[in-house]
Amino acid sequence: MRKRKDFARLEGVRSARLVVIASEGRCTESIYFSAVKERLRAPNVHVEILDRDSNESSPESVHAQIADFMREYNIEDDDELWLVIDRDRWHERMLSQVAQLCSQNSHLHFCMSNPCFELWLLLHLEDIREYDDATTKKLALNRKNKSGLTWLKKRMRDLLGSYSESNYNALNLLPNASKVLQGNLT
Repeated sequence: MRKRKDFARLEGVRSARLVVIASEGRCTESIYFSAVKERLRAPNVHVEILDRDSNESSPESVHAQIADFMREYNIEDDDELWLVIDRDRWHERMLSQVAQLCSQNSHLHFCMSNPCFELWLLLHLEDIREYDDATTKKLALNRKNKSGLTWLKKRMRDLLGSYSESNYNALNLLPNASKVLQGNLT
């Protein structure tokens, strides 16, 4: 049996909590969580963002990636491993199976954005509770326009002046993060 490695935890801290994030997206989520990591001011927490190692981005492959991490490293009692998945194109059965796998391990947490991660980013900029019914429906459907942009990506571009899922400044969004978490963007 292969011996597990200890994860390099913060120096000078007896046992820093490890938070590991594996996401379906190749860039968008990584950019955001890297900015969170940069701004995080908690000396007893170490955030590790796993890179997508292939083009395979199904919920099962994200779960497999984090399961591989768990097999390779010693996970301590207070460590948390998060799977961040978009609802958009995945079948409910697949999402349910992965969520159930996560519920069977106290370290694993399942986070699903519906329809996609751009919704989380949008919440940093607008209070969508103020949308009328037609706009809410457009957001929920998140269809592509003639330019090939989904409704959410176009809305992000409109609000930020420019937006690309592989190139945006997440640090500009973070000042509103606490309001988003409290549900009080206004």
